[in-house]
Amino acid sequence: MSDLDRHKTVRLTTRGRKSGEPRTVIIWFVADGPRRVRVQHVAGTPAQWYRNLIADPEVTLDFGDGPIVAQARPITDGDEVQRVLASIRRRYWTAPLIQWFARKAKPVAAEITW
Repeated sequence: MSDLDRHKTVRLTTRGRKSGEPRTVIIWFVADGPRRVRVQHVAGTPAQWYRNLIADPEVTLDFGDGPIVAQARPITDGDEVQRVLASIRRRYWTAPLIQWFARKAKPVAAEITW
């Protein structure tokens, strides 16, 4: 188990693409290396946090130990997005149900490194 695996959620802060103000969400993640996580969104239209990080990829992560400045990259390859969704399903027991209810929505994912 990595240090990141002991955390269930992360506070992700993006900069509002219109307002320029910080916008924070608490989100599930999967660790993909010592300084890389992947996040996803499956319900409805792409989440505001996702749209914000496309406009400005500099984000802040906080796992509870203080903020970390990081860089986000949208994952655009459909197969890679599906791998992120599968990883989330394996880690969070309610994720399969949430993803099933949102099965008609277009999922999005991002990779964040620091």
